[in-house]
Amino acid sequence: MRAPARALSFGLALVAAAAMAGGARAADSDEAAATFNRRCTACHTFGHGVKVGPDLKGVTERRTRPWLLKFVRGSSLVIAAGDPTATRLFADFKEVRMPDWSDLSETQVSGILDWFAADGPEHQKPPDERSATLADASDVEAGRRLFDGRTPLANGGQPCANCHTTRDAASRGASLGPELTNVYVRYQDRALTAFFKRPCLARLPDSAATRYLSGEETFALKAYLRAVAISNHEKGGAR
Repeated sequence: MRAPARALSFGLALVAAAAMAGGARAADSDEAAATFNRRCTACHTFGHGVKVGPDLKGVTERRTRPWLLKFVRGSSLVIAAGDPTATRLFADFKEVRMPDWSDLSETQVSGILDWFAADGPEHQKPPDERSATLADASDVEAGRRLFDGRTPLANGGQPCANCHTTRDAASRGASLGPELTNVYVRYQDRALTAFFKRPCLARLPDSAATRYLSGEETFALKAYLRAVAISNHEKGGAR
């Protein structure tokens, strides 16, 4: 085989291997998500506070991996052995013991813990319910373009800048409605998500649409408004 052909063959093999690895990671995430939804959500949340048991967001930072593997697969044995962390949790949560998930292999439990460490439960939410803290620079720019109308809204609604402005240098807004620089600080994600499900005013074409914004548009606008609020705070702006 000639050298160029060998190089091409090697390159194709690398691409195939990368594709297989990506597919395997996606499958692992799907399995972890299914297990979490089926076995964990009755007693735990991820990032929404204590339920029957502790909030699992950050659990891979609070506890060591070996301890978590033992506890998930056999909490009763860990408690019976007098482990101080396990016995404290047992007491703190009114002696409600976590089931022994001994039917899960260590590999399966590790996959769930990896998914937790990557904030997997946050990413399985609908786009509009995802926290703007997960946004990157491209999301912020997408929100900026939606806000000022450079990117049309999918359902044909009016851009925010037709009535509102922010202190963002790139914002080309109006003053009919309130100034929105610090709206994210005042209302936070959940309230803004609920607000964006309907138009601000009963106006066409917004109010005639079955859905005002797409989930992706809501997430991008939240990301933009959060970035504007942070920038204003860093510059010493008032809330």
